[in-house]
Amino acid sequence: MRRFILTALALICSAATAPAQRYLLPAYDGELYLDTSELIDTAAVSIEGSSQGLAIWGRYAFSLHDKGQCVVLDMKRRRFVGTFKLEGNDSHCNNASFGVERYSRKSKFPLLYISECRGGRACYVTDISVEGSRIVQRIIYDGDDCTGPMDWCVDRKRRILYAYCTVEGRRTFRRFALPRLADSDAEGTVRLTAADALGDISVGDIAIPQGSVAEKRCLYLPDGVPSRGCRMHVTDAATGRQLRLVDLNHIGHEPEGLDIKGRWLYLSFHVANHPERNLIYRFRLEAVRAVNAGRQ
Repeated sequence: MRRFILTALALICSAATAPAQRYLLPAYDGELYLDTSELIDTAAVSIEGSSQGLAIWGRYAFSLHDKGQCVVLDMKRRRFVGTFKLEGNDSHCNNASFGVERYSRKSKFPLLYISECRGGRACYVTDISVEGSRIVQRIIYDGDDCTGPMDWCVDRKRRILYAYCTVEGRRTFRRFALPRLADSDAEGTVRLTAADALGDISVGDIAIPQGSVAEKRCLYLPDGVPSRGCRMHVTDAATGRQLRLVDLNHIGHEPEGLDIKGRWLYLSFHVANHPERNLIYRFRLEAVRAVNAGRQ
């Protein structure tokens, strides 16, 4: 009996002294990093469609617009690099997320996963450069258990592909093993069903889903439009627990795509009726070990 009590006490002490989970949470206040209307000569370059997904690799940001225009930015020098139409993609381009695999040895960037978000539940896997792109795989979700639009994002470290969807009225992240190019059928398509899922996480009260990023156990989820309120949720990808809620209403524009580079989270906002004007704010990421990570 004495041995049992000592063992139980040791387990309790061990649990009490175990380090808390470490999260990278955005500061509550961001700063305007760049305004594309100040970088682009609109007399020479035409930008169409509202800005949507945003993905960053190295010094380059790929800002995707509704119906498939891609604007390439040099984030280090804060300058406009160029623009082109995504080949074979006239979708909403609601989210963009770099993966792990490269199409070939000549590819300068990993494959880019672009959310179609027009009801087809498709993810266009794209070989992209600063000059152009081509679709090399289509991932499609088959099943009526998810309702409404579906977005996709990649957890590169864990090689997980998330489907951001609505299941039984709840905003949900559904996990899949990240398909390889070799998994495509003869038509270059991978079809996923509920039977392929590794699990679901409910991500809480999100009114109007925007972009998404999965990084170091956190899901970063902008939400809303100016007329109904804008915020950014940060959720534990393992438990669904909300870690932080950042108020974005003072910015006055609709939040869209986002990505993480180093210790900064970059969040794109589109300015209504001005497709050439894409505001990119950045938020410093703070290492936080507490379960309750600050004010809500």
